[in-house]
Amino acid sequence: MPLLAVSLLVTAVLVRVHHVRAVTAVGESGPVPGLARLIVPDHNNASFAWLDLTRVMVEQHELRVRHIDYENAPFGRDVFAPSPYRWWLGTLVGIRRAVSGDDAAAALDWAATWSDPILQLIAFAGLVVFVARRFGSFSAALASLGAACLFPLNTEFLPAMPDDRGIAFVLSLWAILLTLDVAGSAGILTPASLRRRMVMAGVVGAIGLWLNVPLVAPILAGIALGGVVATLARRSAENAVVLPWRAWGLAGAITAFAAYLIEFFPGHLGEWQLRSIHPLYAVAWLAGGEAVARIADGLATRKWVRSWRDPLIWVLILAGLAAIPVAMRLTHQAGIFAGELSDQRLARIPDGPAATNLVNWMYRDGLSAMFSATLLPLLLLVPILWMLFRRVGPVEARARLGLSIGPVVVALGFAGWKLSWWSGVDTALLAALVATGAAVATFSRGPVARWAWGIFVGGITLPGAVLFSPRHVDATGRNLNEGEVYGLVERDLARWLARRSGVPGEIALAPHNLTFTLHHYGNLRGLATLGLENLGGLEIAMRIVSASTPEEARELIDRRGVRYLVIPSWDSYLDFYARLGLGKMDETFLNRLHFWRLPPWLRPVAYSFPGIAGFEGQYVTILQVVEDQDDAVALSRLAEYFVDMGQLNQAGAAAQTLRRYPADLGALVARAQVELAREDTDNFARTAEQVRTRVAGGGDKTMPWDRRVSLAVVLYRAKQNALSADQVRRCLTEMDEAGLRNLPTGLLYRLQVLAKAFGQPISDPKLRSIALDLLPDEMRERVQ
Repeated sequence: MPLLAVSLLVTAVLVRVHHVRAVTAVGESGPVPGLARLIVPDHNNASFAWLDLTRVMVEQHELRVRHIDYENAPFGRDVFAPSPYRWWLGTLVGIRRAVSGDDAAAALDWAATWSDPILQLIAFAGLVVFVARRFGSFSAALASLGAACLFPLNTEFLPAMPDDRGIAFVLSLWAILLTLDVAGSAGILTPASLRRRMVMAGVVGAIGLWLNVPLVAPILAGIALGGVVATLARRSAENAVVLPWRAWGLAGAITAFAAYLIEFFPGHLGEWQLRSIHPLYAVAWLAGGEAVARIADGLATRKWVRSWRDPLIWVLILAGLAAIPVAMRLTHQAGIFAGELSDQRLARIPDGPAATNLVNWMYRDGLSAMFSATLLPLLLLVPILWMLFRRVGPVEARARLGLSIGPVVVALGFAGWKLSWWSGVDTALLAALVATGAAVATFSRGPVARWAWGIFVGGITLPGAVLFSPRHVDATGRNLNEGEVYGLVERDLARWLARRSGVPGEIALAPHNLTFTLHHYGNLRGLATLGLENLGGLEIAMRIVSASTPEEARELIDRRGVRYLVIPSWDSYLDFYARLGLGKMDETFLNRLHFWRLPPWLRPVAYSFPGIAGFEGQYVTILQVVEDQDDAVALSRLAEYFVDMGQLNQAGAAAQTLRRYPADLGALVARAQVELAREDTDNFARTAEQVRTRVAGGGDKTMPWDRRVSLAVVLYRAKQNALSADQVRRCLTEMDEAGLRNLPTGLLYRLQVLAKAFGQPISDPKLRSIALDLLPDEMRERVQ
């Protein structure tokens, strides 16, 4: 059974890795040194966050990253995400660089691809060996079946989607299994051995709490609840043994406090971030261990009060348990109950359903295949409860079953509220499956019961294996889903913007999803992300897009040093920010931009999408913050932007407005460009003649550099080669890096074509290299 299970896991990983690599290779000839290229499946923002934090750790040689500046730029934000998972990714990066010689970006892409599958295989091997030794080979077989087939838990370790959720659930599972082992050994081992094993359970649980408080804390509470149920299952036995819960609580509390010091000492000890490890969790754990010990002792001996100290101790226990909710109330934090958008996703596969809660999902989808495969393993509770209430089997087996019920109950409570918590339910059910396997093996007298139980377990778990298997994954990468298409386009956009700006760390205002990819692929900094530590960045983004006047928006933009506003058609979250900020869309700054009522300090930037099937009809509006432009210059640039973007109707409307500036040569040039694009030959001839006359009279002396490039193009198209060559010569003489980077791609390409045609190459090697680098591949090949 373990061999079959690991074969399923390895096959699924290899197929998905081939698919990710094929998708990553779409649209590019090879890696770009220093830049990430891996396309993260399903645009998983948590993966982008972990990878970017790991990159900071590697580049700055900081084991504990406590501040970043690429969110809420330029001021940045504090980081309270735990370090151990970053250490794991950083270790893989170091190994890869040592073995292959890759640069940091390529090594990080490799680590992102393999980190979670490696963790999964290590955890699987450890699970099978431990369960076989402590619970028997039958339980190990069932555990391997559950680990591979329980859905959506089996989707927590997908390649190229690094996240700490998988390892957090693994440690939660081990925390449960270690306590189950103690529960089943209470009548066999010495008290000292029981305490040592319980201490180990507390240490493992605390390490899991360090990694992910919101996921592991409820499981630990479930273990404590299960301890009470296990005591009830033992109560009828003679000389019932009470498990050493005080040792569990003390070990967990000490380890949790030590983890807090390792993570935050000395500079962040005063922070009250209850989504991260905090001393209050150590206090609550210590109180919880004492509470379970006293309840278990009272149930076993039926003596609840032994001295006058007992009521006082219970007051202290209740105070310790109340420390977390009271702190959450006083600091206005949701703590472990805080919600994120990812909480609405059931599984990490691209077609995984999303809903606000279980009832909403059931009402919308009904008894779908995923709904059935997710809830079907809950049938395991039926025989468990039957064995508990009918007192079937030895008392140690019933104690294990009772203890396993607690984590399942708590996880179910969270899963009804957050779909993402069904992986937590599967974690608890996997531990319960181990306990039931040991119970069946203990009281069954022949193979019939084991075969029947194995068939039952297979029937409730195999549908999850079908959903997990990569039967719909195209290893060639030809068939792209929506998330992969967006990932490819956003990677290209980020790299292009980075090349165009030429300054590392330029600041762009974009929706939170795009903010992640602009930084990950292009090293651009942003404002808005949905992390709880970045409320300041989200607030300033909302204030900018919901500003009631352009002047208010300009003040905020200048204060933050924003250079680009990026508004993609496929992501409408900026509209959501605007409505949230002002209460309506009509009078917001963003609404003005949608209707091209641009202030004079914004310049549109044309961007050509890579040729990727499935992205037809989408567009992105990029606006660059510049010094105030003359009205004629601003409108001329807008008209040519519409031409470059193929929006000829809007270009025609802008050209009509340009007739208000008959004395401006740049306005005439822009009108000529629009007439060329619309194939209006008669009007182009008349406009070109006016342009020629103005140039002959010296009207081009004070033209901005980009308008002169456009003038050279119009003169060439009007067959005024001598005048065009003279303009090209002047363009090459006046050329500088800033002008090149700000030149629209279409004009940059035509300038180099004209320079080549007139035998006037760009003489400066650096400028020539920049001019070629800013062109798309197909344009670059034609120029060369």
